[in-house]
Amino acid sequence: YDLAVGDKVILTDEEEEMDYVFTVQDIAQYSPGFYVFMDIDSARELFGQEDDYYNVVFSGEELDIDSGRLYAVSSKTDIEKSSSIFSSMMIPMVTMMCVVSALIFVVVMYLMMKVMIDRSSFGIALMKIFGYRAKEIRKLYLNGNFYTIAVGAAIGLPVSKGLMDVMYPMMVPNIACGMNLEFTWQIYAGIYAVILVLYFIINWFLVGHLKKMVPAEVLKNRE
Repeated sequence: YDLAVGDKVILTDEEEEMDYVFTVQDIAQYSPGFYVFMDIDSARELFGQEDDYYNVVFSGEELDIDSGRLYAVSSKTDIEKSSSIFSSMMIPMVTMMCVVSALIFVVVMYLMMKVMIDRSSFGIALMKIFGYRAKEIRKLYLNGNFYTIAVGAAIGLPVSKGLMDVMYPMMVPNIACGMNLEFTWQIYAGIYAVILVLYFIINWFLVGHLKKMVPAEVLKNRE
């Protein structure tokens, strides 16, 4: 919600048709949703309630409260059950997006590097005639791409994450909840590691393609 300490927040009581303006004093991460916390005594005074009134009570164990004073009760099991339904609906789509993204990355990267090698087939064949080993040719034509991928991924990950943070709320405006969209360093490290692993898999296939190039390629391209 792009709120910061010192900002004004307007909350509307639709039943009483009244607006309340609050000043943000602190921000705490609370993943289940968007909540506004206020000192209980100040809240009772503001809303004209008795000294024994509570609008919400969180407890780690069951409390002995008269059922007539309760509007609704939600247990941890209820929240987990409702969350599991949402998760079960989203997991197939998330899995599909991750797999498809990885496949697109692999296919595009493989084709780009393969085209580069094919265009250099005459030079590669000539180097084999001059006695260069496959390891040396790989260093010249393939290994240099590693630094491009490594640096590009290190820059692209935080940039793409920032763009998604801006776009995501507009993509799910029908979901009435707030959530923490921050990535821990472990998630960034995991994604970065997957990118590098995929690169090495592509590189392994391309090494096989290099081995298939024979010195006869020079004779095919002779003038």
